[in-house]
Amino acid sequence: MIRLLGRPGLVLSGHGGFAVYRNILVLVAALTLLQGAMAALAMVMSLKLLANGVAETGIGLVASAYSAGFLGGTLIAPHEIRRIGHIRTFTLLAGICALAALMLPIAGREIVIWSLLLALAGVGAAGMLTAGESWIANAAPPQQRGAILGFYHMVSKTGAIAAPFVVAAALSGLGAFMVVAGLFVAALLPVAATNRSQPELVAAKPFGPRRLLSLAPASVFAALCAGAVNNSVAQLYPVFATSIRPDDAAAFSAQLNGAILAGAMVGLWPIGLLSDRLDRRIVIAAAAAIGAGAAIGLALTTAINIPFLTLLLAALFGAGSLSYYAVAVANAADRAAPEEITSMMAGILVIWGIGSVIGPLIAGAFLQLLPGGGGLFLFAGLALAGLAVACLSRAAISAPVPTDAREPFSVSPATSLAIAEFDPRGEPEQSDQPDLFAGPMPASPQETAS
Repeated sequence: MIRLLGRPGLVLSGHGGFAVYRNILVLVAALTLLQGAMAALAMVMSLKLLANGVAETGIGLVASAYSAGFLGGTLIAPHEIRRIGHIRTFTLLAGICALAALMLPIAGREIVIWSLLLALAGVGAAGMLTAGESWIANAAPPQQRGAILGFYHMVSKTGAIAAPFVVAAALSGLGAFMVVAGLFVAALLPVAATNRSQPELVAAKPFGPRRLLSLAPASVFAALCAGAVNNSVAQLYPVFATSIRPDDAAAFSAQLNGAILAGAMVGLWPIGLLSDRLDRRIVIAAAAAIGAGAAIGLALTTAINIPFLTLLLAALFGAGSLSYYAVAVANAADRAAPEEITSMMAGILVIWGIGSVIGPLIAGAFLQLLPGGGGLFLFAGLALAGLAVACLSRAAISAPVPTDAREPFSVSPATSLAIAEFDPRGEPEQSDQPDLFAGPMPASPQETAS
């Protein structure tokens, strides 16, 4: 018996929750490959620029250009999706990302060319995430969104862990660039082959910074710090890894990335569940303190050079630093009206994006000032310590939201504006909150027909 759930693109066969996962599996597979391509690109960028003799500040500038492109792509992608539809947008941007990756070898050590190509790849990756996540959000029935979001988050992270190991095996010559381009193309294949109808675009309208600061200042601080610190580490960790294992930098970079992300996956749920019972700002401060301690320890390991200890501290850093963003979103959700939650979450993501642009510039300067790779995690440690102090200060001067008035914790990846509509805490947007970042556009004829 086939039952249509009234949401475009989702048909269930009456077998309960398994059918929902089966129906979104194609999209999750595509986004898992995309996450792998993005992680592989970050690793290739740092290692190739280092090999070409580019200074750490130059590498930070290129990483910042990628992040700026990603932020821009997050904001403009909804317009393009409304204009030509999800599949065509995904196809177009996958081609752009693959082309940018294949053109990187001709850039040599020219920072301007690297920056332009990486910015282009950032725009493409953000648009692909927006298209894929808005499609999944539309397909997921409201009562199962939390489970589907958790499933998507866990599965997609495996791509980000695995891809750098593939790159490490093919780093010499043009092999690494071909792997990155191949992953972007591979992400396209499941979407291009689907016969499911395209939905209407689901992408929240972000609140502006002033509204967010008045609503939940601790969440704004946390999102800005998460973008600055976590994106800097995600883009520049190979510089640090090279200082630890210069003769085996690619393999150790992949191990370091895997340890950080594995720690994040393990630490997210206990920290999130703890935040449902305690003041979330104190939980953010505790997670930031854990991340700060691990970061300072990582900065010191460049002097003692014990790889196992480095990986252990990397996992602890991931458990602390990569987990509090979701708690920050939950803290802001507690303070927003139900009809405002999606706009609030989208605004928090934009703040994260601003931090992700600023962070690599500062981290690159720290790496330049403190040779040996330790500057990256010294920057991370100082920033996280500052966040811990800021959140404790906020907790001391304002009361927490009562436990019975809170929204339950949920995974909140920092990916695209569409993820706000994916979140089970959000309600359909009914407020007159103005769209500060994108003007209204009509749905495309292709999507209206679907």
